[in-house]
Amino acid sequence: MIKLKDYYGDVNVGFYGLATDRYFISSFEEDFSEIFKVPAIKLSIAESELVGLFSAGNSNGIVLPKIVEKGEVEKIKETGINVLILKEKFTAVGNLICVNDKGALVSDLISKKSLKEISECLCVEVVQTKIANIRLVGSVCFTTNRGTLIHRDANEEEIDLVRSVLKTEIERSSINFGSPFVKSGIIANSHGALIGSKTSGHELDIILRTLKLSVK
Repeated sequence: MIKLKDYYGDVNVGFYGLATDRYFISSFEEDFSEIFKVPAIKLSIAESELVGLFSAGNSNGIVLPKIVEKGEVEKIKETGINVLILKEKFTAVGNLICVNDKGALVSDLISKKSLKEISECLCVEVVQTKIANIRLVGSVCFTTNRGTLIHRDANEEEIDLVRSVLKTEIERSSINFGSPFVKSGIIANSHGALIGSKTSGHELDIILRTLKLSVK
């Protein structure tokens, strides 16, 4: 199930939530349980509505920035998932990590010393890379356990690497009528998706086919 959505006029819905096959956390008033088929948690991160920008996670765990508040961490820990507070200079974790339950791509802006911690929290292999010469791999690559969307300028070598790490089918795509930053316009798991309301019919077709979702 999918729904075209914006957040108070902002079509970059991916900034405001994170969905995995175990939980959905967001700033939205609606819980969207009927779409994602998992428990929903409404909260902020670092007292900000930008939950998707400040987090990256899969069914095993979630990575949060050092600016997260103690009460926010405690609320997430109630789900029973692993929580890692990433002690790095850059705090937009959602732009730095692209992860599903099979693997994780991590920006080379993250120090080598943090890679083991990320791998242990998310329980997956972690590989540092760039995509389309962009270091913010989490912003230009979006994945679920069923499929992966990647920046339209990604080359074949990069696609082969991403496929080997995330272990899904991959398609080049844009979102919200031409944006190459695919993460910004989508929240999705294996069951459903919220997609930016400016996404064109052609883009939507690629997204639904790649993530193996259907309109109901």
